[in-house]
Amino acid sequence: MPVFHKALLLFNPVSGAHLEARAATMRRIAATFRSAGVEAVVEATLARDSAGRQARAAISAGCDAVFACGGDGTVFEVLQGVAESTAMMGVIPLGTGNVLANDLGLAATPERTAAQILGFVPQRISLGRILSAGRSRFFTVAAGVGVHAELLYRASARLKQRGGYLAYYSHGVRLLFRHAFVPFPLEITTSEGESIQTTALELVAMRVRSFGGPLRHWRPGSSLLSPDLRLVLLRNPSRAHMLRYSLRALTGIAPYDGLDKADADLSFVSARSVRCSAPGVGASQLRVQADGELLGPTPTEISIIPNALTLLIPADAEWQQASAVARAAADTL
Repeated sequence: MPVFHKALLLFNPVSGAHLEARAATMRRIAATFRSAGVEAVVEATLARDSAGRQARAAISAGCDAVFACGGDGTVFEVLQGVAESTAMMGVIPLGTGNVLANDLGLAATPERTAAQILGFVPQRISLGRILSAGRSRFFTVAAGVGVHAELLYRASARLKQRGGYLAYYSHGVRLLFRHAFVPFPLEITTSEGESIQTTALELVAMRVRSFGGPLRHWRPGSSLLSPDLRLVLLRNPSRAHMLRYSLRALTGIAPYDGLDKADADLSFVSARSVRCSAPGVGASQLRVQADGELLGPTPTEISIIPNALTLLIPADAEWQQASAVARAAADTL
């Protein structure tokens, strides 16, 4: 029997391709839940940022589970309403980017995922939290500052719909050779409580094992089950250096190993928090992102909030072991 009894299924009716088929898919997902004895309610999001409010209203009305049916953008919005509540959160991938779904090992189709998730178990996990432009928001995948956030800023939603991942990669290549990398100051509090002041050209705070897809080989030692953030800091402005690490992340050839321990241009840090200041006077603004959503310019602060979400995760020992191995890898990088 499923561990949840009354579920809200939230989906974005105006995001992604094949929109006419989306409502039919949602009906099939709801039917799968109902056949298992779950009271399932389907709702379309009403507007941008409305998913969090709808999730909170459903929890107040007695829902013990809220499902984000869509891509990482939908997950991000739903998360804002479920975080720090007693309700469970589940993910059913429908969108262009599904990093969290990939990390959870979800099935390739929404219908198969719905059947799969009926056997999932609740796990209380830590969440990342980012403070930017005066707003505080939670994230599950990654947050950061630098060229990848600039990439998200330039790749519009319409372009993503038309080109999918290709839109990101084509813009990424252009930015690699044209973007003016700007160093910015960082104040890091490590997992051991040590304070570090440094600078970086690129900051990524990871929570999942990898981004999946073409970046499945890039595994910096993070995990949803980890109690901390896994920071990746890139410091060398050389285009050749940037290209080298990009190719390594894409191909998995010459993976991050002992050679990187002595490489001051690339650092991995397990941390409780990191504060990113604005760049120097006269420098262009730096973009900030969380779970693929552009949030605003620096300054920003990213921290870990313990036991902030009850996430439905696979019950099988294989997934649990893989996540534990990813966490242990943080000590060797």
